[in-house]
Amino acid sequence: MADTHEKDMTGRDADSRVLPTYHVESPIEKINEEGYADERNIDEKNIDALLTDADQEKPPTLYRRFRPWIHLLEVLIFTGFLIAAYIIQIPKGYNQELLVLGIIWLFTVLKLFFFHVKPHHITHPVYSAWQAAISRPVAKMEKRTRDYAGITAAVALVLIIAFVPAEDLENGSSRLQRFVSLFGMVVFLTLLWATSNNRRAIQWRTVVVGILAQFILGLFVLRTSVGYDIFAWFSAFVQTYLGFSKNGVEFVFGATVANYGSFAVAVFPAIMFFCSTAQVLNYFGVFQWTIKKFATFFVALMGTSGAESIVAAASPFIGQGESAILVSPFVAHMTKSEIHQIMTSGFATISGSVLFGYISLGVSGQALLTAAIMSIPCALALSKMRYPETEESLTKGRVEIVQEGEREVNFLHAAGNGAAIGLTIAGLIMVSLICIIALLAAFNAFLTWIGNFINIEGLTLTLILGYIFVPFAWLIGIPGNECVLVGQLLANKLVANEFVAYSMLTDKTLPYIALSTRSKTITTYALAGFANLGSVGIQIGTLGSLAPLRKKDVAEMAISAMLTGALSTCFTASIAGMLL
Repeated sequence: MADTHEKDMTGRDADSRVLPTYHVESPIEKINEEGYADERNIDEKNIDALLTDADQEKPPTLYRRFRPWIHLLEVLIFTGFLIAAYIIQIPKGYNQELLVLGIIWLFTVLKLFFFHVKPHHITHPVYSAWQAAISRPVAKMEKRTRDYAGITAAVALVLIIAFVPAEDLENGSSRLQRFVSLFGMVVFLTLLWATSNNRRAIQWRTVVVGILAQFILGLFVLRTSVGYDIFAWFSAFVQTYLGFSKNGVEFVFGATVANYGSFAVAVFPAIMFFCSTAQVLNYFGVFQWTIKKFATFFVALMGTSGAESIVAAASPFIGQGESAILVSPFVAHMTKSEIHQIMTSGFATISGSVLFGYISLGVSGQALLTAAIMSIPCALALSKMRYPETEESLTKGRVEIVQEGEREVNFLHAAGNGAAIGLTIAGLIMVSLICIIALLAAFNAFLTWIGNFINIEGLTLTLILGYIFVPFAWLIGIPGNECVLVGQLLANKLVANEFVAYSMLTDKTLPYIALSTRSKTITTYALAGFANLGSVGIQIGTLGSLAPLRKKDVAEMAISAMLTGALSTCFTASIAGMLL
């Protein structure tokens, strides 16, 4: 086994390898051959056996020689374009495009700047100041005192932000309704604490920071014009971009089919187009870089392990099954808490591959995007309450992304592979919807037949579960007169899936279309997750294939993770209800 202080193929210290890693031979197979297959806890010196050396193509020598000047020229050109655009457009009035253009410019400049200036030159002084001013004094306090102080400060911040702003009675945003949503958050947290696998092991830092991060993000989007404009623009951009899939449909099948407006024609081509785009972005390293930055943030602030943070950050982008593949060499050696967490992250959010499908149904894209991002820290926090960490994680403090298999030859190869993946996903969605809706219709017909014997007309599973879920609907901030309808949607989402629930919410022939704007928005947040019975099988199958020796652990915790994921979406909806 290689020593951790050896140099890798590129001449860097082995411990510094944090970039995406590409390899052909599975590290798990390598460890199996050396006799470590049955050990979950591997010595720290052996962690690099799970990773391979970077196999990235180096830029041409000429480019490397003049790279600083090329980057400077890029910045000057982009800056000149930005100034010209502002001079021409600002007199016409403010618009979202100017804000987004400025953000893209800032991101590009910082990215190129930190390519030549190591981030630690800036982060180290900031970290030292943080340690001296806050971290060390707080560390001297007793742990119980720190926990109480952190919880008190978080609660005070939430109360001030939620109840100080004036009421908006026209949209149903009274302080009483906000209080109900806050009460719902308390109930959900109490429920998770009461059913926790080990209440004494709960790390309250992880819980408090996760909830605060979720609350601040919701505050940024729902209470500030800048946040609202950014997510509104991004939602419109996604909808417009994925809408170009219609051009491909028109070329293949003709204008009549492209304009037909059926669910399959509107949704499935967009899913394939998104997967193709995602694979191209993955080829250029965009997804890896973005996910890694998100994961580093959670590792630093919440104290979660690198592997579970990567999966949590990746779930809204690439889905519940694919996100675990990013850390596939580590799955076999994860703690039970980590396995519970990566399943919860998959259940607690939606993925970009199906986003356009919901939007095409008439669901607010802005609410979907906000819910997906807000659920990242929420899933981490709530999972660590339900199943706290009691073991030593192999990836504690490390953020490593591993991509299995051979890298695509070029971006066209990547686009083709992505389209094939999209075809598979679209096919799975199609057969799932056909079978689930057919089974529900058959079971509802049976219940209606039974109900006729006792003079209960229209007895269905939706009706029964709707009343069972009424308390959950009320706890997320739905007015009392609409709780039954929203309860039915929550029930259908859990029993069937979110596609069925969203289609019911937006169907103009059903009574759900008459829900108030506030209730529709809160319900959109509550439904934005894969927590349903069908997804349990997907999670068990995916993780079981990545780590066959851990399949029993996965199966034992799958239902718990699904319910925690469902509570995560309800928790996100409660925050939305408190801020709307």
